[in-house]
Amino acid sequence: MRILHLSDTHLYGDPAARHYDRIDTTAALRGLLERFDAVTGLDAIVHTGDVSEDGTAESYSLLHEILEPFAAAKDATLAVVMGNHDVSATYGETIALGDRGTSVQDRVVAVPGGGRIVVLDSSVPGAGYGHLEPEQLTWLGEVLAGPAQGAPGERDAAAGEPATGGTVLAIHHPPLVGATKLLRGLDLDGLDELAGVLEGTDVRIVLSGHYHHEMTGAIAGIPVHVVPGITNVVDPVTSGDREQSRAQSGASLIEIGQGAPRVVTSVFPNLGDDLDDAEIPVYDFGPEQVTAIVEAAGR
Repeated sequence: MRILHLSDTHLYGDPAARHYDRIDTTAALRGLLERFDAVTGLDAIVHTGDVSEDGTAESYSLLHEILEPFAAAKDATLAVVMGNHDVSATYGETIALGDRGTSVQDRVVAVPGGGRIVVLDSSVPGAGYGHLEPEQLTWLGEVLAGPAQGAPGERDAAAGEPATGGTVLAIHHPPLVGATKLLRGLDLDGLDELAGVLEGTDVRIVLSGHYHHEMTGAIAGIPVHVVPGITNVVDPVTSGDREQSRAQSGASLIEIGQGAPRVVTSVFPNLGDDLDDAEIPVYDFGPEQVTAIVEAAGR
């Protein structure tokens, strides 16, 4: 299974709107997809949330207007996750309800060549942190009770390789501990409960966004990959007590076959940056601002 992993587009219904009064998020997404136009052999495109910044029906329609033709041209399945900036009810009304018949976007997306993508909605209305309700974990356990269909796709069969089925779990909030004070305040809770459901299943990798920077880890022995954001990329290493992001865009290519998943990531200058200068931070929050954000959007 070969996946293009995207996240954190923060689209607006108003084409004149700018993220942090600077980033044209539609141009950022279109520009990144142009860079990946030469990528071939994709089985799926997974967007791990914060599709929208304003939660409007127009922003969700815009994402699908952009991504559906791109996915179709690649003969790839599209899976979309909800993030903390998203409004699941609006997405459900605009695009589709979740598999459980509600606006909560929990669903199973079959990959025709073998395998599946299980989408979990970790968003909490009005909050920045992530949470999974007990009924979501029950549903997830029922889904994972049996393995995904693993019939080899044409690409695997042509190469003489065995089936590369299995499950990919896609969730906006990473099941990890954040690298910065702000991100730790907006993390996913209930990691032990989620690990208990995942243990012993055929989940090969967990894909997430939210942090806006690349990060790796594991839950229940399963690799976790966090992809950089498309609207901006956070600097978790050199920012110290501050929270900074740059006008960059990133995406990852995930390859799942025999052995451990292979993950490669590219980061480029943001093609929606009105200032056209990746060295000028998109935002630079001091400790007091970070504390205020966590108090407003955290637990």
